Amino acid sequence: MFKIKSEVQFDMAHYLSGYEGKCSNIHGHRYKLIAKLKSEKLHQDGQLRGMVDDFGNFKNILKEIAETFDHKLIIENNEDGKALVKNLEELQNNFNIYLVDYRPTAEEMSRDIFNRLKAKGLSVCEVELFETPNNSCIYTED
Repeated sequence: MFKIKSEVQFDMAHYLSGYEGKCSNIHGHRYKLIAKLKSEKLHQDGQLRGMVDDFGNFKNILKEIAETFDHKLIIENNEDGKALVKNLEELQNNFNIYLVDYRPTAEEMSRDIFNRLKAKGLSVCEVELFETPNNSCIYTED
């Protein structure tokens, strides 16, 4: 089995609807995203001969996904989240808000990113998303 990996980083704020504790406020993190692709065999011909995939293509797709979240406030698209968005919009500060259909935890985000990579046709086997330097979530389909 061959595996290749690449990583990107991005800054993002999120709000965890219904959470009680230190992280109940809107807050941000410097995320590190590490993704791995796998293949039993290497490409046999063409430009990708001897490779699992093109690192450049892989990295560009990771950057595209990171850009989706970078310097945005991620909020769950539920009643609580919609109310927060409405309150922020009333401030007229043009917050860069991105609504998602899940609670924006490291766990849910790692699964979302895994599925985005898969949808792009990559042979993704693992996504690890670091929320802090010491705390991460690994998502696989195993």
